[in-house]
Formats: sequence, structure tokens, C-alpha cells
Amino acid sequence: MFTTLEGEWDEVMAVVKQATDAILAVAPRCSLVLKADIRPGVTDAMKSKVESVERYLAEE
Repeated sequence: MFTTLEGEWDEVMAVVKQATDAILAVAPRCSLVLKADIRPGVTDAMKSKVESVERYLAEE
């Protein structure tokens, strides 16, 4: 039950706020757990992870 976001800090936090606000619009409370893996200089990490998995699956 997790969602992974990748991007610039302010953009990601804006999405987190929008998602929280959307839940609170229809529910009395919202629980939020945030884990950050901050790696300066790394971009498209999620894309490269998917490509890596696809390479391993193609080898089988």
C-alpha cells in the first residue's frame, strides 16, 4: 500500500499535499507515512529500475 514518487522536492511535496487534501475531502482523517531517498544528481531512477528488471526477465 505504498506509492512511489520521483521528482524535485517542491513538486513531490505538492503532490503529497494534493493527495492528502483529496482524502480529507471525503474522510475524517488521513494517515501519512513519508520515506525519502534523496540522491543528488540521480534522475529517472524509477525508469532505470524498471529497465533493469525487464533485462533480468528477458534473460530467463
